[in-house]
Amino acid sequence: MFKASTDTDGFFLEAHVKLRPVDSATDGVFITGMAHYPKLLDESLVQAQAAAARAARILSQEYLIAGGRVACVNPALCTGCLTCVRVCPFGVPKIQANLTGVGGIVGAAFIEAAICQGCGSCVAECPARAIQLMHYTDAQMIAKVGALVEMLAVEKAEAS
Repeated sequence: MFKASTDTDGFFLEAHVKLRPVDSATDGVFITGMAHYPKLLDESLVQAQAAAARAARILSQEYLIAGGRVACVNPALCTGCLTCVRVCPFGVPKIQANLTGVGGIVGAAFIEAAICQGCGSCVAECPARAIQLMHYTDAQMIAKVGALVEMLAVEKAEAS
């Protein structure tokens, strides 16, 4: 339900044993007490205080900065097929009725940038190619590959 990893015994796994002992691999989910592993009350209380401090650090910020690798939808190309909604492991894409899709279709996909994890599943599966990963768009990737091929050709010409 929280998309948090568990071990073979069913306890939640921390992101890093030494560096982030109360953080899970899922952002914003913290692990304490018996959810982590069987432990004494004193240790559970200390972990609860640490988790509360980590949560307070997030909640005290005026705004959150999302990573640069997030998916964005061009509603003008979206057909509202729900493919992105089905394939996203984080459940981020939603169909919004106030957006107009291709051909005047009522409802198009919308992805909240602050929630998107940038995995690219929706980008790869979108049949209409309406979703692009910011900073990794098709045009940017084609330009990068073109520059690489050109550079290799120049190096080969200089070598011979």
